Amino acid sequence: MRSANVDLPNRALAAIVALCLLAGVFLTVLVLALPGNWGRPGGPLLQGAAFVGSGLLLASFVAVLAKRFGRPGKQGFRSHVWLASLGAALVFAHAASNLGRPPAALLLILAALIGIGIWSRTNGARLMAATFGQKRSAFGSPQVDVREQLAQIIQAKQTLLAKIDPTANETLFSASPRHWRSAPFATLRYVKLAAEEEQLTQARGPLSPAQARWRLVHRLLAWAFVAGLIGHVLIVMLFAGYVADGQEIYWLHFAGWDF
Repeated sequence: MRSANVDLPNRALAAIVALCLLAGVFLTVLVLALPGNWGRPGGPLLQGAAFVGSGLLLASFVAVLAKRFGRPGKQGFRSHVWLASLGAALVFAHAASNLGRPPAALLLILAALIGIGIWSRTNGARLMAATFGQKRSAFGSPQVDVREQLAQIIQAKQTLLAKIDPTANETLFSASPRHWRSAPFATLRYVKLAAEEEQLTQARGPLSPAQARWRLVHRLLAWAFVAGLIGHVLIVMLFAGYVADGQEIYWLHFAGWDF
């Protein structure tokens, strides 16, 4: 049985993404050759592919948070890659014949997410390794006033951590969903103090803009995709009349409302 601590090599990562996307292209070509509604985006096959693919993408969004819930991070990452790749292939097959419509913007966001994710594990990882391997002035002793401020912040963090999680180590602690649920205000204050500490130590000083911001961009795109996906499903399923724009509503839907 494969250990949960085994990392996913970059070659395996690239192979999974490439094979799943090729499978999506093959499925698209195959389904588009079918007669009638079977080859249309809202037909039984492709609408089903969209539902399954959307579910897989949402599951990948949750899987990447595995470490925050106390589960092995590497196992969560592997699940994230597989779920996101399979979900992307199915969603692509669903939307490939209708790229001129607004929902196709979700594919652009998805492509950006995949691109940033691959970059972070390849070139981004090499840049980060090179940064950590350099000797920076930040490793030296800080000024006296900065040291005093840091000491006060660390003391305040330790006091808060005793309320948030008495068994945790301040140097290794990272706020997880259970901490936000059990002590939301103390956790919020702790996170703010951690941000002040990071600013004082200039921890991000040696990093390039891409290294410092890629994770934030990746998260913002992920939230944008989830929001757009939910909006698309609600509109298609409830406002089918608006989507059809006077034409036949041939897909499975709950209501034919129009604006």
